Amino acid sequence: MAETYALRVQIESHEYDGEFYLIGEGYGTPADVLENVAADHLLRIANAPRIEEYLLDVLKHEENTGEAEYEATDSNVECWIHVDVSYQRYAFGIGDRVFEFSGEPTKSEIVSIVTQLQS
Repeated sequence: MAETYALRVQIESHEYDGEFYLIGEGYGTPADVLENVAADHLLRIANAPRIEEYLLDVLKHEENTGEAEYEATDSNVECWIHVDVSYQRYAFGIGDRVFEFSGEPTKSEIVSIVTQLQS
């Protein structure tokens, strides 16, 4: 049986306030999900000139799933990303455990969190 992850992406901005869901296989630890899935989304959000461009890209590539499918998925790992675009606040979490970024996330900061999760 493949390892399954579920990732909730919450975004707050002046233009958009909501969440969407990602489900996938192949990553069975929070560190794996951050390194291989969540990091990509955090960096894409941080580098998007406008949040709408990121959201349209997600829809265009059909990366997201519906809330009902997300809730029904029996995943090995459930994580979340929270982004407050207006205040440039970014976080990655597993349950109640939260890792906040000092500003826009960088690859080195993500690697540091992945290392913490692996220990």
